[in-house]
Amino acid sequence: MQKLNATELEKRLNELADNGIKEGYYCGIAGRVLQNGETVTEVIKGVADLDSKQPVTADTMFRLASMTKPITASAVLAAQDRGLLTVYDEVRKYLPDFGEMWVGRKETREDGTVVAVPAERAKKQLRIHHLLSHVNGIASGEVGNIQYDRIPAEDRRSLKDITNWMGKHLLLDFQPDEVTGYSGVAAQDVAARIVEIVSGMPFDEFVRKTILTPLGITDITFTPTDEQWSRMMCMFSHDDKRGGFMDTSLGRTTFERFPITYFSGGASLTGTLNAYTKFAEMLRQEGTYNGVRVLSPAAVALMRSPWPLPGTVGIGPVETWGLGVRVIRDGHPWLTSGIFGWSGAYGTHFWIDPANKVTAIMMRNSRIDGGAGAQATLRFEQAVSASFI
Repeated sequence: MQKLNATELEKRLNELADNGIKEGYYCGIAGRVLQNGETVTEVIKGVADLDSKQPVTADTMFRLASMTKPITASAVLAAQDRGLLTVYDEVRKYLPDFGEMWVGRKETREDGTVVAVPAERAKKQLRIHHLLSHVNGIASGEVGNIQYDRIPAEDRRSLKDITNWMGKHLLLDFQPDEVTGYSGVAAQDVAARIVEIVSGMPFDEFVRKTILTPLGITDITFTPTDEQWSRMMCMFSHDDKRGGFMDTSLGRTTFERFPITYFSGGASLTGTLNAYTKFAEMLRQEGTYNGVRVLSPAAVALMRSPWPLPGTVGIGPVETWGLGVRVIRDGHPWLTSGIFGWSGAYGTHFWIDPANKVTAIMMRNSRIDGGAGAQATLRFEQAVSASFI
């Protein structure tokens, strides 16, 4: 195990935070790096509200966006631990309308309208693990996006509504297991709906009862209270002249276009640095945190294992997919093989390094520079990587 140099790491993270605020990527940031369960350093800077100048803290609430996905995968695996399902189950076992899926193609009508039309039958049945490892073709490209963007508002009110619509109407972007394509929301929502069906609970309740409450977490939620909304990080943006401002277009919703009643397994949780630290540390400790076990070691091993088949089109040379997480393979320029974690479109990011017993988490909410390839994300990874002794 390589040890982190706390002094060097603190210097690098402070520089990263200061530069990001100065360059207009965000107005506030909260980050923490732990090794073997102990905080090596944390950086908490900037403001959560440009008007009130309320400072960012470790208890500031952030929209987690796709950092919801590892929690959804954990919920699926918790259901497996309880004998309610297995990740190898066919989706049609729980959602019969997914039993006969078609791959689609784009077609342009005479009036110029672009539509999706059936091209060929799916060769394989979709399985739950496909939903969590981005080899499913559900709203994973142009064909899916054409359809997904046109789903009626009345079919977006709940997981039940939207999965019913998708099972009846959605065409896949590619053949399952042959190609990888990022399903930003839809596939994980199908997985979340299956959890609702097998557990007899709304997805938010199952997540709370099986994952969050046992870990002592109250500040990760689909439905923030008034008090939690008062701690919510503003959504930073800037105009053409790079003047920073708060984008209030989301209102009291947690992700784009979803009502607060929609518990998206792909993107709609909110949470704090302190709360997500507990969840991430549970994964690092193979399902246990503070003496409480919420997942079996076998479940965590499944999450962090590569799932796409060898030869899957679209898998890069040094990164692949686990269940709800990215998994690093040999040859990455700065990350150790076996690291797993994920990011969010609004600037959140975390990873776990099992070999070096490191957990690293960064929280931002910004319309600028979000997702796994964001400059702030890469700089954060590189700062930690460069601080090993």
